[in-house]
Amino acid sequence: VCAGTLNGLSVTGDAQHQYQTLHKMYNNCEIVMGNLEIVLIDHTQDLSFLQTIREVTGYILIAMNVFTSLPLQNLRVIRGTQFYEEKFALFVLLNYNPNTTHALRQLGLNQLTEILAGGVYIEKNAQLCHVDTVEWRDIMRDTRLEPLVRDNGKACAPCHESCSGHCWGPGPEDCQK
Repeated sequence: VCAGTLNGLSVTGDAQHQYQTLHKMYNNCEIVMGNLEIVLIDHTQDLSFLQTIREVTGYILIAMNVFTSLPLQNLRVIRGTQFYEEKFALFVLLNYNPNTTHALRQLGLNQLTEILAGGVYIEKNAQLCHVDTVEWRDIMRDTRLEPLVRDNGKACAPCHESCSGHCWGPGPEDCQK
């Protein structure tokens, strides 16, 4: 168990300092008590230490990064005890560099089956694929909330035929559970 953060989009120090803080906080962490905020991380950083995270009690903020993939493949639950911008448990925004090809291409949250409170906001991720092929209403417990998923990657591969149109990526192992 490790503590989360409540910084939002404000960051201290440069990208290297940001990465070192992230690594120190979440290395070997399975449950984040609070929020998981991944902001301003460069494409050269190794984020594989995040793959141990299975649960986040607050919200997840993924913004203004230029890595291509996020190793949160073991994340199962976002509890949403806190919200980003007062209503979002998962907030993904502007994860690309307009001057290069570096960009988030897949969320890869293949094990995510529950967002217990709060909504989903995924917008303006120029190369992010397979966020509109996820049936977010199956994951979000609050049926009154409308997932906001728009203006993301355009030239995306279709879901594998075994996925019935609902997937986190193009392969047969990426079908939404």
